[in-house]
Amino acid sequence: MGTDRRTPVVRQLRVVVSAADYDEAVAFYGEALGLPARDAFAGEGGARVVILDAGRATLEIANPAQVAMIDAVEVGRPVSPHLRLAFEVDDAEGSTRTLVDAGAELIAAPTRTPWNSLNSRLGAPGGLQITLFQEAEPEAGADADRDTGTVPFALVDVFGEASLTGNPLGVVDLTAWEQPVDEEWLREVARELRQSETTFVLPGQEGALRALRSFTAGGVEVTGAGHNALGAWWWLLESGRVARPVPGAGPLVQWIGGRELPVLVREDGALALRQAPARLGAAVEDVAGLAEAVGLSPADIGSHPAPRVVDTGAAHLIVTLTSHAALTRAVVRKAELVGLARSVGAQGVYLAWPEAASTRGAGVAGSGEVTVHTRFFNPGAGLDEDPATGSAAGPLGALLRDHGLLGAGEQLTVSQGASMGRPSTLRVTVGDGLVPEVAGRGVVTIEGRIKAPPAKAG
Repeated sequence: MGTDRRTPVVRQLRVVVSAADYDEAVAFYGEALGLPARDAFAGEGGARVVILDAGRATLEIANPAQVAMIDAVEVGRPVSPHLRLAFEVDDAEGSTRTLVDAGAELIAAPTRTPWNSLNSRLGAPGGLQITLFQEAEPEAGADADRDTGTVPFALVDVFGEASLTGNPLGVVDLTAWEQPVDEEWLREVARELRQSETTFVLPGQEGALRALRSFTAGGVEVTGAGHNALGAWWWLLESGRVARPVPGAGPLVQWIGGRELPVLVREDGALALRQAPARLGAAVEDVAGLAEAVGLSPADIGSHPAPRVVDTGAAHLIVTLTSHAALTRAVVRKAELVGLARSVGAQGVYLAWPEAASTRGAGVAGSGEVTVHTRFFNPGAGLDEDPATGSAAGPLGALLRDHGLLGAGEQLTVSQGASMGRPSTLRVTVGDGLVPEVAGRGVVTIEGRIKAPPAKAG
């Protein structure tokens, strides 16, 4: 104990290959593949070695499911050995032909992958299996971030069908910005853009393609996956910053709120966010106090389900109402609402009126679609009212499913924001284990560049 165990500093990744036919392997990797020799040595007993420079090295660690998926994409059947080499090239098709002419066995011709690279698979000297991959062209202006001291941003109208509808979201792409970013700068930009939320897109981590952090205009960080995440992914995909996956490729993975969550691209082009399994929290016993906090009477508050906190990444108090008129009359009483939300451990208050018998025929669960009209108040985060709230629509769907009011596979259509002049439509399904998926579309209304963050102090 007490031994100084410092993290090692890795300077280079070197893959060592034992090749029975040394000259053939050197000719293949050095001449055909074009790897220049960095060093070469000869020793006693005919020992020979050459060290070829393969440029930037990375170590990819994949579990068996990932290996099986890659085999299915590149080859169509399981073929991977325990160790496989992958070389990034500028021309996958031309390089594949060159290596086949040099003696490689063609296992699979160049194939376009769901992540928009062009990959081939070859059997090569030394008993190795290799992949050649050609990445998609980098986004135009990615290097401009460093050159001009600016980063790209957009305003996306989320859950709207046209520009200037839905819930506007600021998105700032920091994936190409290589310097550490001070968290206070993120809050300052969110205050500057003055949208209900601003999302910052960061390089991926923990196996996720991108990491997202979101802040309200009041500087409060939000961790749920709703319009803040859907709008960010809508812009990333529409602008080509992230390659749109081909049908059947499976979800994209985001890191948000300290966890990995999938983003699904549906065949109709809509995006769906799978939230965390719902956790049913505290119920509100003081119905009169709740009603007063939103300017209503106790008779306006529904009892099936009763008001309750539900958390699928962000905890919100879900309150069903007895009439559409009550939903329209509700008002924001800031002090009372902030106190109420904090008393039950919620971020915001979500009011919902399900249409009478909805569109389910006779109202039988599982027979079609449930329609609700909603409003969301979160003055504690500087958000008096929100025109579309995915992080609350998921919990609403989970609560209705838990009470038998939403069937398996049945769609909950949420209408929100019309009274604010920002009509929004969210669609929710809830799977087993009370896992919601919130789906919708977006419109990129403004794009531009913003002055990049200053160097982080310290």
